[in-house]
Amino acid sequence: MREALTPQNDEASYTLLFRESRQSAQSYPKWTIDMLRQRLTTVIIQPSDDSPSTLRIEGTRTMPRIVPISLAIALLASGASSSAADEVDKIPVIDTHIHLYDTGRPEGVPWPPESDKVLYRPVLPKDFDAIAKQNGITATVIVEASEWIPDNKWVLDLVAHDPKKYKGLVGSLEVGTPDFAKHLKELSKDKRYVGIRLRERPRGEQFFNDDVWRDLKLLSDMDQTLDVLMFNFSLDDVAMIAERLPKLKILINHVAGSNVDGKPVDPDWQKGVKKAAAHPNVYCKISGLFQQSHRSPSPTDVAFYKPTLDVLTNEFGEDRLVYGSNWPVTMRGGSYGDFKKVVIDYYRPRGITCLEKLLYKNALKFYGLDDLID
Repeated sequence: MREALTPQNDEASYTLLFRESRQSAQSYPKWTIDMLRQRLTTVIIQPSDDSPSTLRIEGTRTMPRIVPISLAIALLASGASSSAADEVDKIPVIDTHIHLYDTGRPEGVPWPPESDKVLYRPVLPKDFDAIAKQNGITATVIVEASEWIPDNKWVLDLVAHDPKKYKGLVGSLEVGTPDFAKHLKELSKDKRYVGIRLRERPRGEQFFNDDVWRDLKLLSDMDQTLDVLMFNFSLDDVAMIAERLPKLKILINHVAGSNVDGKPVDPDWQKGVKKAAAHPNVYCKISGLFQQSHRSPSPTDVAFYKPTLDVLTNEFGEDRLVYGSNWPVTMRGGSYGDFKKVVIDYYRPRGITCLEKLLYKNALKFYGLDDLID
């Protein structure tokens, strides 16, 4: 039995509830299909909790709808699903994690090492421009991988010709050093310099001394951000910084350091994620999935990454997840397109609003970037 359309709030909004039915897809009248296609500017189909024989269909400007599988098949057959792909393709994308460097410079580079046959070559704006064009990337935030202080300015100068695409730089300055404040204040005169990344850990367990806390507080006071690479730091460290400096915006890199193996996640890692995510100033970057799989080529099946992404999404929510690739390191695992597809395919069932936040809106908010301009 099928219920009639029921107005909700205004004439343009409806809730459709189709009860279980044995009707075939062909039995639905054309006006029903046409009406749904017109109202669902974006169609995202996923299982419904209401009944095993129904699916939930969500539209960007409509109420959620429950329909029987047979009608969903009819919608798919009529081409409604193509509008979902079209809408996703229209979403701007800010890749918040790429690296640029020039191995041909006379002084060389501290990273990557010459022994790295995949990455040791010049990686310059023209290279990323091609990747961006091929994969629908609107803008990017560069993450500096060199510990040489002059390289912060070198990268800013390198991309000065295209500030609309190269919107920000997460720099490399060592906290706890005598000249940290001087360098931060000078580099921050350029609004594209949005923060630094915590990467090296001199002194090991004695790292967090008074000088480090002084510089982290300065970062917070200047409304600069802190990316954290997890190789030398723990989720407990992140939680400690977030608690002590609640106004400091912190972005954990590379899916919070998860060891992605397609199996249920490590319970201790999950507890650490929960502890860090409890602080509203902590965000997580959905980046480095291929890297964290420790496989080459990396799997492209979304199910392989699902246990990790489920935990991060449940704990941080859609408002504190930020898209990044880790290009060109992604090349060790596969193509840029493969990486992006894995991320989008996982989040697609959560709707267009979630994808918009993940792919660009949360990046604008976290890094304080200028709005995207066509």
